[in-house]
Amino acid sequence: MVLAPVTESLTVLIPAHNEADFIADAVKSAFGQTSQPERVLVIADLCTDDTAEIARRHGADVLEVQQESKPKSLNLALEAVTTEYVALLDADGYFASADVLEKCLARMREKDFGGVCMSVTPHSVKGLFQRSRMIEWAAAHRMSRTVESWHGWVAVLSGCAGVYRTDAVRAVDGWSTDSLCEDVELALKMNRSGQRAGFVPGAYVCVRDPGSWNVYWRQTHRWAAGWAQALYKHRGLFFRSWGFTRVFGAMLVDSVLLASGYVSLIYHLVSGFTEFDTFRWMGWWFLVMLMLTLGTASLQIGVRQTIVNYPAYLVVGTMGTVLSLWVMFREWVLGRHLTSWTGRQGRRTVITRMSERRRLALTGTGAGIGALGALLGRMGHQEELMLAGVSASGSVLLAGLLWHLLGRMPERA
Repeated sequence: MVLAPVTESLTVLIPAHNEADFIADAVKSAFGQTSQPERVLVIADLCTDDTAEIARRHGADVLEVQQESKPKSLNLALEAVTTEYVALLDADGYFASADVLEKCLARMREKDFGGVCMSVTPHSVKGLFQRSRMIEWAAAHRMSRTVESWHGWVAVLSGCAGVYRTDAVRAVDGWSTDSLCEDVELALKMNRSGQRAGFVPGAYVCVRDPGSWNVYWRQTHRWAAGWAQALYKHRGLFFRSWGFTRVFGAMLVDSVLLASGYVSLIYHLVSGFTEFDTFRWMGWWFLVMLMLTLGTASLQIGVRQTIVNYPAYLVVGTMGTVLSLWVMFREWVLGRHLTSWTGRQGRRTVITRMSERRRLALTGTGAGIGALGALLGRMGHQEELMLAGVSASGSVLLAGLLWHLLGRMPERA
C-alpha cells in the first residue's frame, strides 16, 4: 500500500544563478517528496538565461533579485517564508530519493534539532576529482558528521542542502552576508545561540562536483579560507563550548596528522622503508585512518567502488589537505585574507595584503628564533647549528626588508 504524500509546513528555497541546465531536476525532486512542501521558491539572482522561466514551468514560485550573493538572496527569500520549516537546496543538485525531507523532519522532531544536514553523493563519477569526492562524501564526511551529530553539534550545515526550523534561522539573523562559507557561519551562530543541529545519514542529496583542477582549486580555496575566517571570528567558542572544542580541535589535529601520514608514506616509499622507526607513529596513524576510510566507504558504496575510486582520493585528498593547511596558515599567520573569489558570477579573486604590523612581528619572531639557534650552537660548540641560525636570521631580516619595500611600491592601475 502506497501512502499519499503529506503536505508539511515547509518551504524549499533554491538559490540559482544561470542554472537553466539543472533547475528542472532540483524543482522536480522537491515537489516529488513524500513530505511535500507547501511552497518551492526559486531565487533567481541576476539570471540571464531561462532559469526563472523553467522553474515556473515546473510549478515553482520565482523571486527574481539582483544581489550577486547567495546569502543575501536567501535572506530576502527568508522574509517571505511563513512555514514552520525551511529547506535549502542548491539549484545544481537534487534530492536523491522521495523520502529525504520526511527523514529530515522526523529526525528534527525526534531530537529537537534546529537544523540538520544530509549525506552527499556525486551526480556522476567520471573523472579524477569526482572519484575523489565520492570517497570523501562516503567516508570522511560520513564519519565526522555522525560523530558530531552524537553531540548535537555539526561543524557545517551544508550549503548544498539542509532543513531548518524557520525561527531558529531567524533567531541568528539568517545567513551571514560577510562570510565566504555561509553554511559554516550558520552552524557556528546556531551553536552560540544554544540551537542543536544534527546529521541524517539516510537522506541523500546529489551534487555536481568539480570536473577540473581549476574548479576544484577555486572551491577548495574558498572553503578553506571560509573555515579559517569563521573559526577566527568565533574563536571564543573554544573556551565556552566543549562541543566546539571537540569538533574543530579534532578536525585541525586530524588534518595535520593526516598530512603528516601522507608525507611519511612518501618518505618510506622513497627510502625503501630503511628508516621506518623515524616515522613509525605517523605510519600507524595513516594505517588506522586508511582502514576507517575504506571500511566506512565500503559500507556506503560497496567494496568494488571503494577500491576503484580510492587511488583518486589518495591523490586529490592529499593535495586538498596540503592546500587547506596552506590557506589556513596564510589566513591565520600571514594575515592575508581571501575576500572575493572567482565563481560563476565572474568575480575577481581578491586576497588582502599583509599588514605592516604583522610583517614586522613575523620578521622579528623569525629573526629571534634564528638568533636563538645561533646562540645555542655557539654555547654548545655546534658550528652547523650556529651557522644555520645566523643564516636563518639574515634571510628573515632580508625577506622582511624586501616585503617592506615591495609593500611601499605603488600598485599598477
